[in-house]
Amino acid sequence: MASEYPKDSAEQRQRTDRRQATTLWKSLRFGGRRQGARRAGEGQDTYVDQPARRVTILVGVILGSSILDAILTLLYIGRGGGEANPIMAMAINSGLTWFVALKMLLTVTGIIMLAIHQNFRLGLRGLYGMAIIYLALLLYHGILWIDYL
Repeated sequence: MASEYPKDSAEQRQRTDRRQATTLWKSLRFGGRRQGARRAGEGQDTYVDQPARRVTILVGVILGSSILDAILTLLYIGRGGGEANPIMAMAINSGLTWFVALKMLLTVTGIIMLAIHQNFRLGLRGLYGMAIIYLALLLYHGILWIDYL
């Protein structure tokens, strides 16, 4: 069966072949174009290149709350208090650097995993849950400070 295209049709291309560029660097710079589902009805259980605005806000709230929690915990321990989380208590006993590093590592790992799964039911609920828990924890720190004063 004869081909419909002339043999030298590949040499007549005007554009460069987009498949020659690696996609790794494009995906690492967070510049993908896919912000939502491509077709109607595909909005749930799909991955996207860019996080939704609400996910970005939730990530910021969680990360900021985690940093504040670490600072307030260290201040509370400096006043004679203790860490309620046994894993974090062991990290504090190993040194402040280990405590902060472990706390940030665990928090950021959880944030990344949940943000990647933002269009999955448990992913988005997990982000909201983390935000609520951290805000409640900051409220608890506030109560501890009021009792201290």
